Amino acid sequence: MADPISDFIEAMEASGISPIEPIADKLASGNIIRFRAKGDKPGRQNGWARIYLDGMPAGAFGHFRLGIHETWKSGTALCAISSAERRAIIIRARKNVAIRKAESLAKQQAAASVAREHWNDAHAPDPTHAYLKSKGISPFGIRQRGDALLVPMVDRFFRLWSMQSIFPDGRKRFLSGGRTDGLFWPHGAHFADGRPSPGPLIIGEGFATMAAIHIATGYGVIAAMSAFNLEAVAFAMRAQFPDRTLIIAADDDRHLKNNIGLTVAIKAAAAVNGLMATPLPPAGAEPCFTGRGLDFADIPRAQIAALIGSAVVTGASHE
Repeated sequence: MADPISDFIEAMEASGISPIEPIADKLASGNIIRFRAKGDKPGRQNGWARIYLDGMPAGAFGHFRLGIHETWKSGTALCAISSAERRAIIIRARKNVAIRKAESLAKQQAAASVAREHWNDAHAPDPTHAYLKSKGISPFGIRQRGDALLVPMVDRFFRLWSMQSIFPDGRKRFLSGGRTDGLFWPHGAHFADGRPSPGPLIIGEGFATMAAIHIATGYGVIAAMSAFNLEAVAFAMRAQFPDRTLIIAADDDRHLKNNIGLTVAIKAAAAVNGLMATPLPPAGAEPCFTGRGLDFADIPRAQIAALIGSAVVTGASHE
């Protein structure tokens, strides 16, 4: 017998909605359900879903905060099913979900082993590496293996799980099967004894962006490594540093119809009661950024320091 519930949950996860709680039983009722998904605050249920199992299984799911709303349809028809068959579908869905999670964890753990091997096998980066020169940054908190820069990706307890490789031409690649959600690259966030470093903690997307901010300000920085990981990383940092000033450094994706960088930064800042800083083109350079995005690595260091400092002052005046 087909397993439409497992297929439905798999489609939901592929769209970026990962239920934290088991939902197979609830889905089998045929009613619309609400649930907490990864990235939601405790007590929030932004995820929703409904599936119809009789005939051609079909349904819809979404996430209110992320603005996701999708429909789904099975490729296999079911006749009217009995209560016993419905129970069998639920049991099979539970097993399949558990198997997928176990397989995913195994891949993540294997990738973590590879990450440790590559990190131990790597050496200090070449300061003249083409990517570093193109971004105008000196190497710190990273290593090099072959022609690839290795950016370590750790969890909130600073355990290494994966890494990003950056090649001279700017290509970036994550480890196959490696974990990405909730992971980040940190630099200067705390002292060896765990005490927070002085000043606010700045959180943004990419390694180069956050390296540029650290060079300009001396503040501790965290790179979430992707826009859609920004809020999860901000939550992790708020849990780690409950009383610290957090500043979300936005990427300005002005070249996109939907400015993803600004959108996710605004949400992340609001979610952790943080401040926000947005890059601005240097005076007279606005035409240079027509048709492309802008991040803090694109602007002079003095301007970075001024914009981050302004965010701190403005935020303090509102307290």
